[in-house]
Amino acid sequence: MNLIKNEWEVKPIPIKTAKPFVEEWHYAHRASAVAVSCYGLYYKGDANNLHGISWWMPPPLFASQSVSHDHRSVLALSRFCLVDDRPENAGSFLISKSIKLLDTKRWTTLLTYADTGMNHDGGLYRASNWNYNGLTGKNPIWWDVENECMVSRYQNGRSYNKTEMIEMGYEYRGRYAKHKFVYPVHRRRLIHKPEPQLSLAFNKEGKIINPKLKP
Repeated sequence: MNLIKNEWEVKPIPIKTAKPFVEEWHYAHRASAVAVSCYGLYYKGDANNLHGISWWMPPPLFASQSVSHDHRSVLALSRFCLVDDRPENAGSFLISKSIKLLDTKRWTTLLTYADTGMNHDGGLYRASNWNYNGLTGKNPIWWDVENECMVSRYQNGRSYNKTEMIEMGYEYRGRYAKHKFVYPVHRRRLIHKPEPQLSLAFNKEGKIINPKLKP
């Protein structure tokens, strides 16, 4: 079943609304405490039931520099998830509408990943016209068994090694790469080609003698 577009809408939502949704429906079951923008998918006329979210924030410096010379203009789709069994095109609809709501004068390059550790191949991003940018290097996946969520080894302003993570009670689940996808925002605005310009030659009296279009 496909989503009927005129029956659904995407609108900004606060972090306090997005965060518990991520904790329930995203595979990592956790999210950052900050965001540039969060957007929610709703059925029109029903403001009480949230069906999906997109969570946008600046990526780490090394990640933004890998896709743009102006790292300050890069924004990452950090979290994206839907309630199970939503219409097939709900994901692409949510991404497309979210991008249109972003401040694309400030954010000119968008970045996201699909985690091979979760058997994700990024099919949704390919279908949403993102450019595939290859695989990242492999990074470890750590799991907080007690709280049933993924954790990062970068915490409290420092990076913890494998021994320290194990001592803190986290479970090591292997090293995996991610598929990287980039969306250059302003490329999508080039809808109309500029009008061809005339290349003119004049005689001594100033009259046009051979109007030609530039090749």
